[in-house]
Amino acid sequence: MLATCAIDKMVALWDTRDAGVTADSKPITCGNKDMNVGKLYSVAFYQSSPWLLGCGGSGNQLALWNLESEEVFRNRFGGRITNPAMQMKPLVVEEEKKAEDFEAIMAASDKAAEDAKNIKSDDKKKKGKGKSKKKVHKKR
Repeated sequence: MLATCAIDKMVALWDTRDAGVTADSKPITCGNKDMNVGKLYSVAFYQSSPWLLGCGGSGNQLALWNLESEEVFRNRFGGRITNPAMQMKPLVVEEEKKAEDFEAIMAASDKAAEDAKNIKSDDKKKKGKGKSKKKVHKKR
């Protein structure tokens, strides 16, 4: 498996198994994904987890893609792994549920942060719009 990225904001995955066997054989593209972090400048597989792909781009953010949860890649590449420590675990619905829960928690956290930011902004606006104090002059 080979991963490439480009300024078109996409990561592409390639199957290189038969590339170069004959003069006209080339890598086969087997999937791509918009990582939603802008133009992509860097992509790498995580050393301890070869099914985890990370990339960075112009959005100053890091995006991760867990290929282990993608059935198409499990079917295509799962049987080629010879190191037992790196083999894919069986896909379990419970694991998918955990991932969904994690995504929901992260989305709620993002919303809470945005709400807090909006409240802070509203408080600043309210403080500036208050009535100005009138000076009271006493008669002598």
